[in-house]
Amino acid sequence: MSKPLAPKSSTSRSSTAKSLTLSEMAARWYLRMREHAHNQRAAEHHAFEQWLADDPSHAAEYDSFAHAMRQLDSTESLSTLADAAEQQTFLANEARRKAKQQRLAQLMVVCFICVAGFFSHQQYQAWQAKPVMQLAAQNPVGQIVTKTLDDGSKVTLSAKSDMEVTYYRHERHVLLKEGEAIFEVTKDPDRPFVVETDTAKITVLGTRFAVNRLQQLVRVSVDHGRVKVEPQMENTATPAENQTMISREITNGQVAEVYPNHAMVLVNRPASDAFAFLKGRLVFDRADTSEIAYTVSRYRQKPVQSQGKQVRNISADINIQDIDQFLHGLPNIAPVKLQETSQYTLLNSQH
Repeated sequence: MSKPLAPKSSTSRSSTAKSLTLSEMAARWYLRMREHAHNQRAAEHHAFEQWLADDPSHAAEYDSFAHAMRQLDSTESLSTLADAAEQQTFLANEARRKAKQQRLAQLMVVCFICVAGFFSHQQYQAWQAKPVMQLAAQNPVGQIVTKTLDDGSKVTLSAKSDMEVTYYRHERHVLLKEGEAIFEVTKDPDRPFVVETDTAKITVLGTRFAVNRLQQLVRVSVDHGRVKVEPQMENTATPAENQTMISREITNGQVAEVYPNHAMVLVNRPASDAFAFLKGRLVFDRADTSEIAYTVSRYRQKPVQSQGKQVRNISADINIQDIDQFLHGLPNIAPVKLQETSQYTLLNSQH
């Protein structure tokens, strides 16, 4: 038979107080008293009463703990706690769901802005690329025509010349397919004026200049103003990373020539020569037989071709009406021979 529990001494209680908190001691006494509720020993009950009497806070803490335990024992209280826990879980899940929806909504807004921006940019590009004016002009042999464009710019097209003019909202563009043209450009800083051939690109804001597309080169002559001349690199087989784009600005009275190999040089010749056809004259300055044949063919129903080695350094100033007379007199000033066929007039080198 077991011995009854003896009341704890003051020394024992002091040691317990040092090792346990007040809440822990209250919990222990509650469990002891509940365990021995039906078979409670006098000594145990006396020790409990003594602990309560030691300090008013003991009784208060014990009552608080006992009340909490009675709440847990209540079915209604447990149901309330369960509902509260379930509600807390629901609220936590709902908060996570709303946070996820918010992140998704933000992502959708970003995606919408990106898509809208992309399509807006595409529409803007399409709007920019849509022509606002187009003109095609092709002159027959011997005819010179001046056209005034929508912005007031003027283009004088030499004989046997072909060009396409396309105005966009951001650029004015001319493709000179063949021949020669003089441009008097109305200034418009927001829409640069660009003239292109197969080997050269000329960009200008406002000036008067001429572009002559010959067989072996493109010649750009500036009467006044300033233009930027650069070789046209699009058709070259050289990889883009190995290309060196060289551009040059030319101004009043200067002349630049661009060659098929993309070389570009300033030449020492009067820019006014390029405008002579407006007065019914052709000026050759140290020209070769190829340039002479190609130029006079613009004003002659029967074209001229050069054969053999090119004869160079031929200079002449002639009236367009006197082209036949000039050709027949050419052997007197250069080592060439004139030969007529059913289709061509041939300039044969005598070298």
